[in-house]
Amino acid sequence: MQAHQRFQVIDVPMAADAEATLPALVEAVKHALSNGRQAEIVERGEAARKAFAEGKARTRAAAALGWDASPISTARLCMELYATIRDLDWSLVASEGNVSNWPNRLWPIDKYHQWLGRSGGYGVGYGAPASVGAALANRDLGRFSVSIQSDGDLMYAPGVLWTAAKHKIPLLAVMHNNRAYHQEVMHVQRLSNFRNRPVNLGGDMGPVGTSIQNPDIEYHKLAESMGWWAKGPIKDPAQLGPALKEAARVVQAGQPALLNVWTQPR
Repeated sequence: MQAHQRFQVIDVPMAADAEATLPALVEAVKHALSNGRQAEIVERGEAARKAFAEGKARTRAAAALGWDASPISTARLCMELYATIRDLDWSLVASEGNVSNWPNRLWPIDKYHQWLGRSGGYGVGYGAPASVGAALANRDLGRFSVSIQSDGDLMYAPGVLWTAAKHKIPLLAVMHNNRAYHQEVMHVQRLSNFRNRPVNLGGDMGPVGTSIQNPDIEYHKLAESMGWWAKGPIKDPAQLGPALKEAARVVQAGQPALLNVWTQPR
């Protein structure tokens, strides 16, 4: 933490606009390279491209596992979502690490606004208000804002749904409803194993204080009560694609929309 936002130690401090100066710097470096060094860089680039292609193939294979499962796999959730928005000027406005980073691993992200990054502190409760704020910024630019919204995260500040409806902020919120604060479930299980404390001790202790079940929260009804178009719970993966297309049309018409999707934990 002591290094947070500190400047790196450098030899020559030089204030400059990166976009304006970097092309010239790149050309200067190219001219300074020896022929042998250039050949090494080309060889290294080819190896990196090969490794990237092999990694992408492994990731696609992993994403196909459990494709037709119910609750819906996080890979299918993300790829059905991308199929819905791919032809739009889209912007992923909420953290996605809780779905195994599938968007970063499989979506072609080549514009700066297509992924706004994470909170930086991994605090729960960031996603919902941050996504509404980003969707407000995107609204006048004509961008399609979409969030993959965690269930526990939404319960920290659900009132932000009313704010989005009140101010007509178009946003597609797709619930990653795994019915738990699952990071904490895994943490309890991991530490129980580390300390040789049985997870099953008169019943699984992992969900105590971490499960969001009994009763299950009907997030679509919560959103409807705040003025959103909403639908769910979606448990059948065959229903996911059509529901996403329906919700996207609502958002394109200028309204916020929420899909309550029952998902695998990760």
